[in-house]
Amino acid sequence: MRLTPRERQVLVGLVDGGTNKTIGQHLGISPRTVELHRAQVMNRLNAASLTDLLQTALAAGIVPSGCAGRDQQKPT
Repeated sequence: MRLTPRERQVLVGLVDGGTNKTIGQHLGISPRTVELHRAQVMNRLNAASLTDLLQTALAAGIVPSGCAGRDQQKPT
């Protein structure tokens, strides 16, 4: 099943390790809206848990980019 562009953005954010809050900040939407998209993605992909969802995403070739709104420190 196909995901909407926003659902895919939320999924990528989850694969990157983002929280609802950080994904929402990155996308300019509320954490609650992220939660709703996340639930829809889980439903569409028949994932019973976040782990199932991430395994499905990784198997589909969605890889972490390392920039899911997490603060990354530069080496000194």
